[in-house]
Amino acid sequence: MNIRNNVLIVDDHPMVCAAIKTTLGTSALVGDIYTVASQKAALDALKKNNITLIILDIELEDSDGFSLYKRALLDGYKGHVLFLSAKQDKHIIRTAAKLGAQGFINKAESLEDITSAVELILRGFTFFPQGDLVSNDKDLDEILTERELTVMRYLIEGLSNKDIGEKLFISNKTVSTYKTKIFEKLGVDSVISLAKLVKEDSF
Repeated sequence: MNIRNNVLIVDDHPMVCAAIKTTLGTSALVGDIYTVASQKAALDALKKNNITLIILDIELEDSDGFSLYKRALLDGYKGHVLFLSAKQDKHIIRTAAKLGAQGFINKAESLEDITSAVELILRGFTFFPQGDLVSNDKDLDEILTERELTVMRYLIEGLSNKDIGEKLFISNKTVSTYKTKIFEKLGVDSVISLAKLVKEDSF
């Protein structure tokens, strides 16, 4: 007899939540499925329900998915997490793995693949894109801290210091400090140079 596990989907796109919820509803391993669109709602749902697995979008409107997951852990969450993203960035994937996540999947994958990832995780396995966890001494995630990687990603996306600070719940001054450290460590002098370096992945 299969144990049915409660799942929380955290994504600020209602259609994505609905589609994943409908597909997961056919799995014998999945019990109740909850959907929320914000950090506050996610943390509230985790407190009120016995959640086994969070399917967590990394790029939320009001929060960084990694920050939300760390907050959930601080609040006592002991279940699994499958990170979801529209980007297939190996540095994001490695950050997810370093945080102790059980998996990462791109939103471009089919709903059936997302369900397969969920079922593998619920059976005790991990699910990461093959090859993306292989690292070498010069990889970005070996040069920058986890928070610096997050700030770097937002800088490349074109967010202002103020916007980044609001997403990460830190001050503009702190964001500026991270930005300076990132530039110094990678030897660049502008966001444009930073984006080019990351795109080429050449260092």
